[in-house]
Amino acid sequence: MRVEDLSDAERRVWEAFPLGEEVDFSTGRPEEDDPAAGAAWDEGRTIRARVIAVLLMSEEPPRSHRIPALRIKGARITEWVNLAYSTLRHSARFLSCFFVEKPSLHWTRCPQLSFNGSHLPGLYGSNAQIDGHLLLEGCVFTGPVELRGAQLAGSLMLSHARSTAIDCDRLQAGRGIAAIGLDATDQVGFSNVKVSGTVILDHARLAASGRSALNLDGLIADGNVLCRWMTVTGMVSLRNARVSGPFGFTGTTIDHLGQMAFRGSRVTAEGGLYLGAEFTATGTVRLANSRVDRELNLSGARLIRPGGDALQAAELQVEGSFDAEELSTEGRVDLSQARISGSLNLTGTNLSAPGEVVLDADGVNVGGGLSCTKGFRADGAVRLADARVGTSADFSGARLSNPGGRALDLAGASIGGGLECGRGFVAEGELTLIGTHVGRHLYLNDATLSAPGGRALAAWQLQARELYLRPKLAPEGVVDLRHAQIGVIRDDPATWSPRRQDGLGYEALDPRLPAARRLAWLRDDPDGYVPQPYEQLAATYRRLGQDVDARTVLLVKQRRQRAALPLYARAWGWLQDVTVGYGYRPVRAALWFLALLVTGAVVFAVHNPPRAEPGKGPAFNALFYALDLLLPIIDFGQEKAYQPAGGGQWVAYGLVIAGWVLVTTIATGITRALSRH
Repeated sequence: MRVEDLSDAERRVWEAFPLGEEVDFSTGRPEEDDPAAGAAWDEGRTIRARVIAVLLMSEEPPRSHRIPALRIKGARITEWVNLAYSTLRHSARFLSCFFVEKPSLHWTRCPQLSFNGSHLPGLYGSNAQIDGHLLLEGCVFTGPVELRGAQLAGSLMLSHARSTAIDCDRLQAGRGIAAIGLDATDQVGFSNVKVSGTVILDHARLAASGRSALNLDGLIADGNVLCRWMTVTGMVSLRNARVSGPFGFTGTTIDHLGQMAFRGSRVTAEGGLYLGAEFTATGTVRLANSRVDRELNLSGARLIRPGGDALQAAELQVEGSFDAEELSTEGRVDLSQARISGSLNLTGTNLSAPGEVVLDADGVNVGGGLSCTKGFRADGAVRLADARVGTSADFSGARLSNPGGRALDLAGASIGGGLECGRGFVAEGELTLIGTHVGRHLYLNDATLSAPGGRALAAWQLQARELYLRPKLAPEGVVDLRHAQIGVIRDDPATWSPRRQDGLGYEALDPRLPAARRLAWLRDDPDGYVPQPYEQLAATYRRLGQDVDARTVLLVKQRRQRAALPLYARAWGWLQDVTVGYGYRPVRAALWFLALLVTGAVVFAVHNPPRAEPGKGPAFNALFYALDLLLPIIDFGQEKAYQPAGGGQWVAYGLVIAGWVLVTTIATGITRALSRH
């Protein structure tokens, strides 16, 4: 190209190039220097693309210490800047320029390129190799930017740029990517990108309704990835992404109503994943099969997916704590089979999915503690069946509502420490603890359990060292403790309700109430009479040295058992009860015997019976005669020597029969009583 063919503006660029000096075509008047109006710029600030290509591909040697470089500000670039498959010898900077046509950098290799503040119809840089930075800050692209497979030794700078679509699939950046305040009206794609350094998209505004607005699938970042306070319409996708530093989305808002908002399947976040501090997703947040080291944070987040999954995190693995304090969700939260090495903090969380499972954490494994306190609310069923909690599970003050169903399901769960469901805890629906193992205590003091017509507490086969069962009010519904094994039961008669206790085992009861009070505790069993609860209560009294109370319980047991027997058996039982209290009231037998003896002695003292054989036998003694009639196995010689007649004869018969009955019932009762020891 001849210098004579250059315009004045081009000659200025030509002459400044060897020295690397900037040529400034701006007027200093903002309204005239705005690149958006560059189409109207005159010839005095117009440069043809062919001039730029010649200069960048020239072998211009350095002059003294000055390095040749293209530096243009405020110019209109006409023609097509086609540098495809070229090796550029020099760096270029286009500051606040206007490009008539879309530059092509396909397979181009160059030291460094800058388009900061420029207005372009797009940029095509597929497989470009840039030995420095690619600077696109503040650019306005009216068409797509394509940098697929580009390799940058430095950084990709897109901060405050505006564009339609951006495709950086397989891009490699040695010094990071900065896109702070990026504004895009179509998909921004960083799929399969490899970055050494920080990726930052803070305050970006992205929109791609019906598809991925931000695609980070397969991203590999050896540093931080910060996507904070973004506003996104569409989906954010980061499947199979791996980030070594903190991965942050705090404060970001994603709107993809009724669809997937945050697709984070199989993510590896080695420095933690942060979705809190007013993070809002209208649509499903998916973290299934992902691994998060250090911390997963959703504190203060809001997840909205009515009628669907607000959070899908099945088989999530967190090598640290999961902090979701004051999380708010509309829709189901799925943490089934998740593994959390630290604690799971749901303090102050508000979960809503009326009539459905609002929290599905079946099989979750928490190495530390589970906290659902300080205003935790769940409108729907909370399921933690077969869960494993290393220390304590705390639901103090929580309010769970699922009328007609299970409010909290901990069936088969294993809790290393205590299970706290007191201090204002409210469950509208069944509290299910079937087969649950609690290492220390189950605390239900000051709780409200309500399941009208159903089971308020289903604790079949529960195991716990202590059970604090002193709720705020008597549970509205059945308390099912069948086959539970408890060390100490601490309850309150004021809050007793119908309970099923067959097979319930315990070592002690607090408070120590007399048998008359505890019998009321047994009578309300909806299953009717079952013997084991009586045996268990009696054994407890015996262990405490309260034998009288133990016998009272066993006596009542026999009376309740008698009601279910045939008529003849009931009559015999009644007779045993009246005479000796089934062997548990031996004093009663002595009183009966004494009364019969005195009666007989008085009758026969007044009406002496005649001798059976005149002149034979001992002298008559009314007392020993009555005693001889009452005791069939002892012979004082009186009964054989004297034979009463008339009414006395009937009295004698009555004493003989009464004696046999009394001896038989005493023997039966004593045998039964001894068999219990």
